[in-house]
Amino acid sequence: MRVIAGTARGHNLKSLKGLKTRPTLDRVREAVFNVIGSKVQSAVFLDLFAGTGAVGIESLSRGARCCYFNDIDKNSCRLVRENLLRCRFQENSRVFNMDAVDLLRFLEKEGGACFDVVYVDPPYERGLYDLVLGLLGKSNLVNDQSLVIAETGGKTILPERFGQLALTRTSRYGDTVIWYYQYDANR
Repeated sequence: MRVIAGTARGHNLKSLKGLKTRPTLDRVREAVFNVIGSKVQSAVFLDLFAGTGAVGIESLSRGARCCYFNDIDKNSCRLVRENLLRCRFQENSRVFNMDAVDLLRFLEKEGGACFDVVYVDPPYERGLYDLVLGLLGKSNLVNDQSLVIAETGGKTILPERFGQLALTRTSRYGDTVIWYYQYDANR
């Protein structure tokens, strides 16, 4: 696994051994970042189920101002920190070791965090999409410029709306589907 483009292009990223994490494939990451393009420039990015941190690190490499990483697994958080150090992005990041729902509630209470891009890629079988996207769709963590991206397995069907988040696009890459939601202030 490597950083695809930007200032850290070509840096190899470490991953955990075994099947504990399912890193987003390079070709899927590349396609996602081609779709969101310049939206990453100077963005505040949230990689909510970070795993190895590859998606968030890709955002930093492509010009995101900062990235918040979160994973419930402490070994994944350690790995994210190592990968950030390898790419020299530790200054532009915050790493949390929390349940995703608890983190969203914490950040909302803390105030001040509003994300331009949120990447949601939980373990497919856990069924967390409705809960997490529902919370984001009614939170102050996103605004009318925000984009929320969900990565699912090919059999998962997500609704067209989560509160103020409206589905604008889907893309399929083999057994992976990417869902793009834009904040809709009219709802």
